[in-house]
Amino acid sequence: MKIKQLEEEPDVGEGEEPSLTHRDDDASSDVWEDIKDPLSSSERGPPSAASSLRSNPSRRRRPGAKTVFVADTSRRARPIQPTRNKKVKEPIVEQEQLNEALAAGAKCTMYYVRDVIGTAIRLLRRPLSWILFLYLLGLLFSRLSNTLRNAFSPLCILPGMSSTALCRPMDYPDGHSNARWADFPQMMNVQSSTFEQLLDESAGGSALSLEVKKAELATVDLATAVRYSDLKCHDILADSLSAFVQNAKRTARGLTRLNSKVGGAVDDIMAINGYALRTIQDTQANAPSPYSLRALIPIRFGPGTQEVILEVFTDAMETLSRTIARLIVEAEVSLIHLNELQESLHTIHEIVSREDASITAAQSDLLAELWTRLGGNRRALRGMDDRLSLLKDLGSYRQKALAHVVAALQTLHSMSEDMEDLRERVAAPEIVGGRIPLDVHIGSIQSGLERLREGRIKAKEREEKTVRRVLGIGSD
Repeated sequence: MKIKQLEEEPDVGEGEEPSLTHRDDDASSDVWEDIKDPLSSSERGPPSAASSLRSNPSRRRRPGAKTVFVADTSRRARPIQPTRNKKVKEPIVEQEQLNEALAAGAKCTMYYVRDVIGTAIRLLRRPLSWILFLYLLGLLFSRLSNTLRNAFSPLCILPGMSSTALCRPMDYPDGHSNARWADFPQMMNVQSSTFEQLLDESAGGSALSLEVKKAELATVDLATAVRYSDLKCHDILADSLSAFVQNAKRTARGLTRLNSKVGGAVDDIMAINGYALRTIQDTQANAPSPYSLRALIPIRFGPGTQEVILEVFTDAMETLSRTIARLIVEAEVSLIHLNELQESLHTIHEIVSREDASITAAQSDLLAELWTRLGGNRRALRGMDDRLSLLKDLGSYRQKALAHVVAALQTLHSMSEDMEDLRERVAAPEIVGGRIPLDVHIGSIQSGLERLREGRIKAKEREEKTVRRVLGIGSD
C-alpha cells in the first residue's frame, strides 16, 4: 500500500520569500519547506560558531498545507523471472581414467615388491649358500657316520687315534650296555632253547618238592620214636633226625621257589618281548617314507627307527640278564639245601652204624631199616607201609632233586654265557651291509613269544599231571 501526501498551497503574502518545495516523484502536489536536517549535521561533526549562526532552517510544511492519506490498493507486480534449466554435474574423474589409474598403481606396486624381494634374495645369496652347505654336510655325516666309524675302527690301535671321535665309544646315559646294533633273532633263540628246557624240568621239580615234603613228615614221626626208644644214643640220633627234618623243609621250599621263579621269569621275558614288538611296530608305522621331505632333514627331533630298535633290544637284553642272575641265585640256594640234606643223612648213618653194627645197608635205606628195627615185629608195621616206602625212597628223591637243581644250574650258566657272548657281539662294530631288517626283528620276536607261550602251557599241563600222580600215591 502506498500513502500519497496531498498538500494545498495557500497564497503567499507580501514580504515573504517563497520556500523551496520538494515534490515527490509519485505525488507532485506535495510541497515541503527546507529545514535543517539534524542527522546530517550530526554526521558531519560539530559545527563551528560561525556556521551555527548561519545555520539554515530545516524543511517543514508550509502553514495551511493539509496532508491527505489515500490508500492505494494496487500492488506492484514483481517481474517474472525466467526459469533456468538445471545443469547436470559432470564427474570429476571418468571411469576409464579411474581404471587406468588403478591398473597403473597395481603395476607399480608389483614392480616395487618384485624389486624388494629381488634385492633381499641377492643380499641373502651368500647366507643361503652357507645354510645349504651346512645342511648337505649334516645330511652326509648323518648317513655315513656309522660307515666311517666302522671303516676307521682298525686305525684306533694307532697311538693318538684312540682319542678321536671316530674311535671314542658311544655314551649311554641310562646305564645301558654299549650295544651298537640289535640282534633279536639270536636273542630269541637263546631265550627259547633255555626256557623251554627250564619249563620241562620245572614240572618234575614240583613233584620232587612234594616227595621231599612227605619224607620230611615221615621223618618227624621217626624222630619221635627214636627219642623214646631204648637206643644208647637216642638223644643224639633224635637231634640229628630233627636237623634232617629242617634241611628237608628248606630243600622242599627251595625247589618250590625255584619252580616259581622259572615261571615268573618266563612271564617277564614274554612281557618285555611283547613291549619290544609293539614299540617296533609303532615305529615302523610312524616312520617317514624315504621319498618324503622328513627323510631329507638331517636334524632329528626324536629317535629314529634304528635308535628305537637298539633301545628296546638293550632293555630286553638287560631284563633277560637280570632274570638269569636271579634264577642262578635261587638254583644255588637249592643246591646248598640239597647238600645240607645229604650231610644230615650221612651223619645219621654214622650214628646208627656205631649203635648197631648189624645195620650195614646203604644210606638210602637207612631210615627205613631204622624204623623197622624200632617197630620190633611185623604186626606193629602193618599200618606203617606208606612211611616205610617214603623213607626207603628218600635217597632217590634227594638224588632226583639234586639232579634237577644241578641241571637247572647248568642250563642257567649256559644261558648266562650265551648272553655274555651276545652282549660282546652286539658291542662290536656292525659289519657294513649286515644290518638286520626291521621285519626280521619283528618276525623273530613273534616266533619267540609263540614258543615261550606254548612251552608255558605244556609245562603247566605236565606239572598238573605229576602233582595228581604224587597226591594219588600218598592217598593210598
